[in-house]
Amino acid sequence: MSQFDLVMQQIVNGLVLGSVYVLIAVGFTLCLGVLKLINVAQGHFYMLGAFLTYQALEWSTGINYPMAIVISVIIVSFAGLVVHYVGIWPVQHRGQIAPILTTIALAFMIENIAIIMWPGSGRNIETSLSTRSRNPFGQVHVTDQRIMTFIAAMCLMAFLYLFLQRTKAGKAMRATTQNQVSASLMGINPEYMRAMAMVLSALLAAAGGAFIGPLFTIVPNMGLSALFKAMIVVLIGGMGNIPGAVVGGLLLGLMEALIGGLWSAAWVNVAVFGIIIGILIVRPTGLLGSKGGI
Repeated sequence: MSQFDLVMQQIVNGLVLGSVYVLIAVGFTLCLGVLKLINVAQGHFYMLGAFLTYQALEWSTGINYPMAIVISVIIVSFAGLVVHYVGIWPVQHRGQIAPILTTIALAFMIENIAIIMWPGSGRNIETSLSTRSRNPFGQVHVTDQRIMTFIAAMCLMAFLYLFLQRTKAGKAMRATTQNQVSASLMGINPEYMRAMAMVLSALLAAAGGAFIGPLFTIVPNMGLSALFKAMIVVLIGGMGNIPGAVVGGLLLGLMEALIGGLWSAAWVNVAVFGIIIGILIVRPTGLLGSKGGI
Protein backbone atom coordinates (compact mmCIF):
# COMPACT_ATOMS: atom_id res chain seq x y z
CA MET A 1 0.00 0.00 0.00
CA SER A 2 1.38 3.40 -1.01
CA GLN A 3 1.72 6.24 1.50
CA PHE A 4 -1.21 8.06 -0.16
CA ASP A 5 -3.44 4.97 0.11
CA LEU A 6 -2.42 4.52 3.75
CA VAL A 7 -3.39 8.12 4.53
CA MET A 8 -6.72 7.74 2.73
CA GLN A 9 -7.40 4.47 4.57
CA GLN A 10 -6.87 6.17 7.92
CA ILE A 11 -9.08 9.09 6.88
CA VAL A 12 -11.88 6.66 6.03
CA ASN A 13 -11.40 4.83 9.34
CA GLY A 14 -11.31 8.14 11.21
CA LEU A 15 -14.55 9.40 9.66
CA VAL A 16 -16.34 6.17 10.59
CA LEU A 17 -15.03 6.25 14.17
CA GLY A 18 -15.73 9.97 14.39
CA SER A 19 -19.35 9.50 13.28
CA VAL A 20 -19.90 7.24 16.30
CA TYR A 21 -18.25 9.80 18.58
CA VAL A 22 -20.66 12.36 17.12
CA LEU A 23 -23.70 10.34 18.22
CA ILE A 24 -22.43 9.95 21.79
CA ALA A 25 -21.33 13.58 22.06
CA VAL A 26 -24.51 15.09 20.60
CA GLY A 27 -26.55 13.15 23.15
CA PHE A 28 -24.21 14.38 25.88
CA THR A 29 -24.65 17.93 24.54
CA LEU A 30 -28.45 17.64 24.68
CA CYS A 31 -28.28 16.75 28.38
CA LEU A 32 -25.82 19.57 28.95
CA GLY A 33 -28.01 22.08 27.15
CA VAL A 34 -31.52 21.14 28.24
CA LEU A 35 -31.00 19.49 31.64
CA LYS A 36 -27.87 21.54 32.54
CA LEU A 37 -26.45 18.16 33.52
CA ILE A 38 -23.16 16.36 32.99
CA ASN A 39 -24.65 12.93 32.28
CA VAL A 40 -22.00 10.46 33.42
CA ALA A 41 -24.25 7.58 32.33
CA GLN A 42 -24.10 8.63 28.66
CA GLY A 43 -21.23 6.29 27.82
CA HIS A 44 -23.02 3.43 29.57
CA PHE A 45 -26.11 3.92 27.38
CA TYR A 46 -23.70 3.45 24.48
CA MET A 47 -22.33 0.25 26.02
CA LEU A 48 -25.86 -0.99 26.72
CA GLY A 49 -26.86 -0.33 23.11
CA ALA A 50 -24.00 -2.48 21.86
CA PHE A 51 -24.73 -5.40 24.21
CA LEU A 52 -28.49 -5.35 23.65
CA THR A 53 -27.90 -5.46 19.89
CA TYR A 54 -25.65 -8.46 20.44
CA GLN A 55 -28.21 -10.10 22.70
CA ALA A 56 -31.11 -9.49 20.31
CA LEU A 57 -29.20 -11.33 17.58
CA GLU A 58 -28.51 -14.18 20.00
CA TRP A 59 -32.15 -14.49 21.05
CA SER A 60 -33.45 -15.58 17.67
CA THR A 61 -32.15 -16.36 14.21
CA GLY A 62 -35.24 -14.56 12.88
CA ILE A 63 -33.90 -11.22 14.12
CA ASN A 64 -31.54 -9.54 11.68
CA TYR A 65 -29.09 -6.74 12.38
CA PRO A 66 -31.39 -3.78 11.56
CA MET A 67 -34.15 -5.29 13.72
CA ALA A 68 -31.65 -5.79 16.55
CA ILE A 69 -30.65 -2.11 16.32
CA VAL A 70 -34.30 -1.03 16.59
CA ILE A 71 -34.90 -3.32 19.59
CA SER A 72 -31.76 -2.06 21.31
CA VAL A 73 -32.53 1.61 20.70
CA ILE A 74 -36.11 1.27 21.99
CA ILE A 75 -35.02 -0.51 25.19
CA VAL A 76 -32.20 1.96 25.92
CA SER A 77 -34.45 4.96 25.17
CA PHE A 78 -36.94 3.63 27.71
CA ALA A 79 -34.05 3.09 30.14
CA GLY A 80 -33.11 6.75 29.63
CA LEU A 81 -36.65 7.78 30.55
CA VAL A 82 -36.54 5.61 33.68
CA VAL A 83 -33.14 7.04 34.64
CA HIS A 84 -34.53 10.56 34.30
CA TYR A 85 -37.64 10.06 36.43
CA VAL A 86 -36.13 7.68 39.00
CA GLY A 87 -32.63 9.11 39.35
CA ILE A 88 -32.52 12.72 38.13
CA TRP A 89 -35.97 14.25 38.55
CA PRO A 90 -36.17 13.72 42.36
CA VAL A 91 -32.86 15.57 42.94
CA GLN A 92 -32.76 18.09 40.07
CA HIS A 93 -33.64 21.04 42.32
CA ARG A 94 -31.19 20.09 45.10
CA GLY A 95 -28.12 21.77 43.66
CA GLN A 96 -25.88 20.93 40.71
CA ILE A 97 -23.84 18.19 42.38
CA ALA A 98 -26.66 15.82 43.42
CA PRO A 99 -27.86 15.00 39.85
CA ILE A 100 -24.27 14.40 38.69
CA LEU A 101 -23.60 12.06 41.63
CA THR A 102 -26.83 10.25 40.79
CA THR A 103 -25.72 9.66 37.19
CA ILE A 104 -22.35 8.39 38.48
CA ALA A 105 -24.15 5.87 40.69
CA LEU A 106 -26.44 4.85 37.83
CA ALA A 107 -23.45 4.43 35.50
CA PHE A 108 -21.79 2.01 37.95
CA MET A 109 -25.08 0.14 38.37
CA ILE A 110 -25.50 -0.26 34.60
CA GLU A 111 -21.89 -1.42 34.20
CA ASN A 112 -22.16 -4.00 36.97
CA ILE A 113 -25.45 -5.31 35.60
CA ALA A 114 -23.71 -5.73 32.22
CA ILE A 115 -20.82 -7.60 33.89
CA ILE A 116 -23.32 -9.97 35.53
CA MET A 117 -25.34 -10.51 32.35
CA TRP A 118 -22.39 -10.85 29.96
CA PRO A 119 -19.49 -12.26 32.03
CA GLY A 120 -16.11 -13.35 30.73
CA SER A 121 -14.34 -11.94 27.71
CA GLY A 122 -15.73 -9.39 25.25
CA ARG A 123 -18.35 -10.09 22.62
CA ASN A 124 -18.36 -9.57 18.84
CA ILE A 125 -21.44 -8.80 16.78
CA GLU A 126 -21.45 -10.82 13.56
CA THR A 127 -23.15 -9.21 10.55
CA SER A 128 -23.12 -9.92 6.82
CA LEU A 129 -22.12 -6.30 6.22
CA SER A 130 -18.77 -6.93 7.92
CA THR A 131 -17.85 -9.62 5.40
CA ARG A 132 -18.50 -7.49 2.31
CA SER A 133 -15.98 -4.85 1.35
CA ARG A 134 -15.22 -2.37 -1.39
CA ASN A 135 -12.16 -0.64 -2.80
CA PRO A 136 -13.45 2.84 -3.72
CA PHE A 137 -10.03 3.98 -4.92
CA GLY A 138 -6.51 2.59 -4.94
CA GLN A 139 -5.95 -0.02 -2.24
CA VAL A 140 -8.30 1.61 0.26
CA HIS A 141 -10.41 -1.11 1.88
CA VAL A 142 -13.87 -0.26 3.27
CA THR A 143 -16.40 -2.79 4.55
CA ASP A 144 -20.11 -2.28 4.01
CA GLN A 145 -20.47 -2.16 7.80
CA ARG A 146 -18.27 0.93 7.98
CA ILE A 147 -20.13 2.57 5.10
CA MET A 148 -23.47 1.85 6.78
CA THR A 149 -22.21 3.16 10.12
CA PHE A 150 -21.12 6.50 8.68
CA ILE A 151 -24.25 7.01 6.55
CA ALA A 152 -26.63 5.97 9.33
CA ALA A 153 -24.91 8.24 11.88
CA MET A 154 -25.05 11.22 9.53
CA CYS A 155 -28.71 10.48 8.73
CA LEU A 156 -29.52 10.47 12.45
CA MET A 157 -27.80 13.84 12.76
CA ALA A 158 -29.81 15.19 9.83
CA PHE A 159 -33.07 13.95 11.38
CA LEU A 160 -32.13 15.50 14.73
CA TYR A 161 -31.34 18.82 13.02
CA LEU A 162 -34.70 18.81 11.22
CA PHE A 163 -36.46 17.87 14.47
CA LEU A 164 -34.85 20.74 16.39
CA GLN A 165 -35.29 23.30 13.62
CA ARG A 166 -38.63 22.42 12.01
CA THR A 167 -40.90 20.81 14.63
CA LYS A 168 -42.78 22.49 17.48
CA ALA A 169 -41.28 20.07 20.00
CA GLY A 170 -37.78 20.76 18.71
CA LYS A 171 -38.26 24.52 18.86
CA ALA A 172 -39.66 24.16 22.37
CA MET A 173 -36.57 22.19 23.37
CA ARG A 174 -34.29 24.90 21.99
CA ALA A 175 -36.30 27.57 23.82
CA THR A 176 -35.99 25.59 27.06
CA THR A 177 -32.23 25.43 26.55
CA GLN A 178 -31.95 29.19 26.15
CA ASN A 179 -34.25 30.25 29.02
CA GLN A 180 -36.41 27.80 30.95
CA VAL A 181 -38.37 30.49 32.80
CA SER A 182 -39.32 32.34 29.61
CA ALA A 183 -40.15 29.03 27.91
CA SER A 184 -42.51 28.05 30.74
CA LEU A 185 -44.23 31.46 30.50
CA MET A 186 -44.87 30.73 26.82
CA GLY A 187 -46.70 27.51 27.72
CA ILE A 188 -43.80 25.09 27.30
CA ASN A 189 -43.44 22.36 29.91
CA PRO A 190 -39.70 22.35 30.80
CA GLU A 191 -39.99 19.03 32.62
CA TYR A 192 -41.36 17.37 29.49
CA MET A 193 -38.52 18.86 27.46
CA ARG A 194 -35.94 17.58 29.96
CA ALA A 195 -37.39 14.07 29.78
CA MET A 196 -37.42 14.21 25.97
CA ALA A 197 -33.78 15.35 25.95
CA MET A 198 -32.77 12.38 28.11
CA VAL A 199 -34.63 9.95 25.85
CA LEU A 200 -33.00 11.41 22.72
CA SER A 201 -29.62 11.34 24.45
CA ALA A 202 -30.00 7.64 25.31
CA LEU A 203 -31.31 6.87 21.80
CA LEU A 204 -28.28 8.42 20.10
CA ALA A 205 -25.82 6.70 22.42
CA ALA A 206 -27.53 3.33 21.92
CA ALA A 207 -27.40 3.76 18.14
CA GLY A 208 -23.69 4.51 18.39
CA GLY A 209 -23.14 1.34 20.41
CA ALA A 210 -25.16 -0.74 17.95
CA PHE A 211 -23.10 0.62 15.05
CA ILE A 212 -19.71 0.10 16.73
CA GLY A 213 -20.43 -3.47 17.88
CA PRO A 214 -19.61 -5.16 14.55
CA LEU A 215 -16.41 -3.09 14.19
CA PHE A 216 -14.78 -3.65 17.60
CA THR A 217 -15.00 -6.10 20.51
CA ILE A 218 -17.53 -4.86 23.06
CA VAL A 219 -16.87 -5.09 26.81
CA PRO A 220 -18.89 -3.91 29.85
CA ASN A 221 -16.33 -1.24 30.83
CA MET A 222 -16.35 0.48 27.42
CA GLY A 223 -18.83 3.08 28.69
CA LEU A 224 -16.30 5.10 30.69
CA SER A 225 -13.98 5.47 27.71
CA ALA A 226 -16.94 6.58 25.56
CA LEU A 227 -17.87 9.19 28.17
CA PHE A 228 -14.36 10.66 28.10
CA LYS A 229 -14.50 10.79 24.29
CA ALA A 230 -17.83 12.65 24.46
CA MET A 231 -16.36 15.18 26.90
CA ILE A 232 -13.34 15.70 24.65
CA VAL A 233 -15.59 16.23 21.62
CA VAL A 234 -17.66 18.81 23.51
CA LEU A 235 -14.50 20.65 24.55
CA ILE A 236 -13.26 20.70 20.95
CA GLY A 237 -16.54 21.80 19.38
CA GLY A 238 -17.90 24.07 22.10
CA MET A 239 -20.06 23.54 25.19
CA GLY A 240 -23.74 23.00 24.42
CA ASN A 241 -23.24 23.38 20.67
CA ILE A 242 -24.58 20.54 18.47
CA PRO A 243 -22.83 21.61 15.23
CA GLY A 244 -19.67 21.90 17.32
CA ALA A 245 -20.19 18.35 18.61
CA VAL A 246 -20.47 17.08 15.02
CA VAL A 247 -17.28 18.86 13.96
CA GLY A 248 -15.48 17.85 17.16
CA GLY A 249 -16.48 14.18 16.84
CA LEU A 250 -15.27 13.87 13.26
CA LEU A 251 -12.03 15.71 14.10
CA LEU A 252 -11.34 13.45 17.08
CA GLY A 253 -11.93 10.34 14.98
CA LEU A 254 -9.60 11.63 12.26
CA MET A 255 -6.89 12.58 14.75
CA GLU A 256 -6.97 9.17 16.44
CA ALA A 257 -6.93 7.24 13.14
CA LEU A 258 -4.20 9.33 11.48
CA ILE A 259 -1.92 9.43 14.52
CA GLY A 260 -2.45 5.74 15.34
CA GLY A 261 -2.14 4.56 11.74
CA LEU A 262 0.70 6.75 10.53
CA TRP A 263 2.71 7.22 13.71
CA SER A 264 2.14 5.01 16.76
CA ALA A 265 -0.97 3.79 18.56
CA ALA A 266 0.87 4.20 21.87
CA TRP A 267 1.09 7.97 21.30
CA VAL A 268 -2.52 8.54 20.24
CA ASN A 269 -3.83 9.84 23.58
CA VAL A 270 -0.71 11.95 24.24
CA ALA A 271 -0.88 13.59 20.81
CA VAL A 272 -4.67 14.06 20.85
CA PHE A 273 -4.67 15.71 24.27
CA GLY A 274 -1.77 17.92 23.21
CA ILE A 275 -3.74 19.08 20.16
CA ILE A 276 -6.83 19.67 22.30
CA ILE A 277 -4.86 21.80 24.76
CA GLY A 278 -3.57 23.82 21.81
CA ILE A 279 -7.11 24.31 20.48
CA LEU A 280 -8.39 25.44 23.88
CA ILE A 281 -5.50 27.89 24.30
CA VAL A 282 -6.37 29.52 20.97
CA ARG A 283 -10.16 29.06 21.27
CA PRO A 284 -11.15 28.63 24.96
CA THR A 285 -14.83 28.22 24.02
CA GLY A 286 -14.11 25.52 21.43
CA LEU A 287 -13.90 25.70 17.65
CA LEU A 288 -17.52 26.84 17.17
CA GLY A 289 -17.91 28.50 20.54
CA SER A 290 -21.14 28.47 22.50
CA LYS A 291 -24.21 30.60 21.99
CA GLY A 292 -26.01 29.30 25.01
CA GLY A 293 -28.31 26.97 23.09
CA ILE A 294 -28.53 23.92 20.90
